[in-house]
Amino acid sequence: MEQVYGWSIAIVVLTIQFIFARRKRAFWGAILPVLYLIFMVYWIPARNDDLSTVRLILVAIGGLAILCSIWINGREHLKKKRQKELEKIELKNL
Repeated sequence: MEQVYGWSIAIVVLTIQFIFARRKRAFWGAILPVLYLIFMVYWIPARNDDLSTVRLILVAIGGLAILCSIWINGREHLKKKRQKELEKIELKNL
C-alpha cells in the first residue's frame, strides 16, 4: 500500500512540474526542483534506516535530473509555441 502512495505522489509531482514548466514565467518551473533539493538536503541526514547514503544521494540526483529535464523540455515547448505564433503573425502581415 505504501508503494501505491509513493507512486501516486510521484505522478502528481511530475504532473505539477510539467504544468509549471510550460508557464510564461520560467521561475514557476524552478519551484519544485528547488523544493526537492531542499527536502533531500534535510532528509538524507535524518534517515536512520538501512539504506546507504550513496543510494540516497543517487536518488536525489536522479530526481533532480528528472525535474530539471521536465523544466527544460517545458521551456523549449514554450519557445517553439511562441515561434509558431510569430510565424503566423508574419504570414498575416504579408
